Amino acid sequence: MVTNDAGDDGHAVVIEIDPCVDVAAVLGTIADLDIDGVRIRDVRDEGQSTVSIDPEELTAVQRRTLLRAVEAGYYADPREVTLTDLAGEFDVSKSAVSQRLHGAEATIVRRVVEEMAREEPLDSTIAFGRGE
Repeated sequence: MVTNDAGDDGHAVVIEIDPCVDVAAVLGTIADLDIDGVRIRDVRDEGQSTVSIDPEELTAVQRRTLLRAVEAGYYADPREVTLTDLAGEFDVSKSAVSQRLHGAEATIVRRVVEEMAREEPLDSTIAFGRGE
């Protein structure tokens, strides 16, 4: 199956490959075509759930803050930087950094939950803690 979804920034083509086919060989053949503007962006298993989040869903400030937080190790375990460290880098308050990250996280989590609900609608008794 091949699909072609036209978007504002170009086209995304999804190619379904049978399990017996060497995926690396197929991708290598595509890469060998060396066509300007063509790139392989994502490879995933059919059974794997995916959620696409357009960076434009976040504000520019949220994107910059989130990217820096990830780069600096804010989301590492153990955490490598603190909100105070990030606030110093951005020359804003700790509260401002926290609000930016919370806004970005909330957007991302909402998108993940929306996708989960599309794939498998939640039982409302479980969703509100009345189940199991």
